[in-house]
Amino acid sequence: MAKMYPILLLFFSSLSLSAQTFTPSDILIATNVFQVEFSADSRSMVWCEQIPLSGARAKVWYTDMDLTTGLPDLARKQLIDTIQGQGWPYWGEDQTSPFFLIKNQRGEIIYVRRTGINTLSRFSLGKPGHPDKGLINVSADKSKPYFWVNYTVKTTVANGRDSLFCFSSDNPAKINFIASEVPSPAGSIYELTFPRWLAQSEILAHPFRTNPAQPYYDMKFWNGATLSSTVVTQDVQNSLFNSHVDDLPFRVPQKTGELFMFSSKGSRQMAIYQQQKNGLFSEIETYASPTSFSPLTLTSFEPFTINGNQTFGAYQVYQGGGIPGNTKGEIWLRGIFGQTLHTKISTFDGVTVDPEYVIGPKKVWIYYYGKAVGAPFFDLRRCETPLSIVTTRLNDAQKPQPIFSIYPNPARDFFTVQTAESVVPFELQLFDSIGRLIRSEKMLSNEHIVNLATLPTGLYFFKPLGFGTPQRVVKY
Repeated sequence: MAKMYPILLLFFSSLSLSAQTFTPSDILIATNVFQVEFSADSRSMVWCEQIPLSGARAKVWYTDMDLTTGLPDLARKQLIDTIQGQGWPYWGEDQTSPFFLIKNQRGEIIYVRRTGINTLSRFSLGKPGHPDKGLINVSADKSKPYFWVNYTVKTTVANGRDSLFCFSSDNPAKINFIASEVPSPAGSIYELTFPRWLAQSEILAHPFRTNPAQPYYDMKFWNGATLSSTVVTQDVQNSLFNSHVDDLPFRVPQKTGELFMFSSKGSRQMAIYQQQKNGLFSEIETYASPTSFSPLTLTSFEPFTINGNQTFGAYQVYQGGGIPGNTKGEIWLRGIFGQTLHTKISTFDGVTVDPEYVIGPKKVWIYYYGKAVGAPFFDLRRCETPLSIVTTRLNDAQKPQPIFSIYPNPARDFFTVQTAESVVPFELQLFDSIGRLIRSEKMLSNEHIVNLATLPTGLYFFKPLGFGTPQRVVKY
C-alpha cells in the first residue's frame, strides 16, 4: 500500500510470459507475520509480529532483501518498536530518502530511514493529532522536503462520523481536516477506509458519499498544495458495481502524463479508470476474476511495470462480502493495458491477505500473508510467477564478457550493478549525457550500489571499465 511503482529496464532484455506452462508454487517464508510492506525498489521489507495475549500489540521488524534469491535476510532482521492496534508500517519518501512510518504503542509517530545496507536511522514526530488515530498512511514524493501523514478517527457517539485528517512533517502541530462520513447501512470498521496517496504527488484519494443513506461511493482527491478536495468520479448512482472504497491512483511509464485508478467495482470485479480532460475518471478496462468463489470480494490490486511497458498486478479474492482475513482466499496475477496474462498463483488453501510484489534482476515474486481459517496468526508466504526477465551480455568484440544486470532503470536514488561472475575488483565509470566523466568507483564485490541521489534528473551512461561500451541509465 501507498507504494511507488518501479520500472525495470535491463539492457537488451526480454520478458517471458509462459502462463501455459506455469505451475503455481507457494512456499512458507516465516511464521507469525502480518502487514508486510516492501520498499518501492524491493530492497527492504518491514512487517509485524503479533504478541500473544497482549491486547492487540505487535512487534515491528525490518530487514533487507536478497534480490538474487528473492528472500528476506531474516538472520539480520532488526526490531524497530512495538505498536498497539493499527499503527502498522507504511513506506514513504521525501527529498532525503525512502523511509517507513509507524505509530508505536506510546502513540508516537516514528519514521525510520534506510541509510545503507541493513543500516537505519530513527526519527520521531511526537504525538500530533488525535490520541485515537488509526489507519495511518504516508505520502511518497521525492521532490518535496516534507511528507504528509494521514489518519482516520473512528466514529464517536458525539458526532456519529468517521473523520479523515492529515499533517505535514514540517509542521505536525497543524492538523488538517479532510472529510467525514456517516457509516453506511452496511457498516464498516472505518467509513473512510484506505485513503491512498498518488506516488510523486501531494494527492490523497479518499471515498465519499453525497448522501449518507446511499450504499455506493465515489472518489475525491485532496491536494496538499491547496488543502482542498475535488470530486474525481461520478459513476451512475444506481449501479450495483459502484463502490470506490479500495481505489488506488497510479501512473505507468508507457502512458506518459496520463493518470489512472484501480477500482474493485463493488468487490465483484476489477476495473481501471482513466482521468479525462474534465478531471473526472471514467472506466476504460474491466476484468472479472476467474475464481470459483461465489459470492466473492476482490481487492488489493497494486500495479507494477517491468521491461518499460508491461504492467501487471496481483490481487486477492476471498469468499463472501465481508472484511478480508476471515474466509478462504486466493492470489491472482493480472496484466493490464494489453497484457492478457490472468492466472492464479497461490496454492495455499486458507485465508490470503494483501499481495505485495518483489522485483529482482531476473524474476518477479508475489508475497502475501496467510493462515488456516480460524487460526490465530498469519504466516508470510511467497508465490512464484511466470514473469522472468532475461538479460544478455554487454557487447564487446575484443573479449568474452561477463553478464551484468543493472536495476532499477530508470532509477531514483541509486541503481545496483550485479554480476554472478568473478570479475571483481574493477572500476565503474559514470558519465553525463554529453560524455563528461561524473564519477569513478571500485566494484569490490559481485553487487555494487551506485548512488544517484545528488545528481539531477536526466540521462547518464554507465561503463564497467574494460567490459563493453557505456550503457544508458535514466534518473527520474
